[in-house]
Amino acid sequence: MKKLTKQYQVQTDQTAVEMGSGDLNVLATPALVAMMENCAKDLLADDLSAEQTSVGVAMNVKHLAPTAVGATVAVEAELLETTRNKRSFSIKAFDKEQMIGEGTHQRVIVETDVFLKKLK
Repeated sequence: MKKLTKQYQVQTDQTAVEMGSGDLNVLATPALVAMMENCAKDLLADDLSAEQTSVGVAMNVKHLAPTAVGATVAVEAELLETTRNKRSFSIKAFDKEQMIGEGTHQRVIVETDVFLKKLK
């Protein structure tokens, strides 16, 4: 199956304190989730037409270890399953040699204009 690895550097605005998800100056879980989702989104980019995009619809994540500001996080997304317009991924994140997060993610491919018409 298709795989993509991307590197992200932890910024000060991605800490648990700054994002309001905790009390420590370490990578916040919501920021880790965003990195994971971004990697999966980018893995699909070449498969989409100019009129399409993908949207996240499910995420199941375990945040396993803290990561300091300035550290580099390597996120690996692997496409596991394709069902009509739905894509399922396995995603892992590493800080140096240590796994800091893992999970599964689902995205749905949509026609951008049709999707945006659902806004009220």
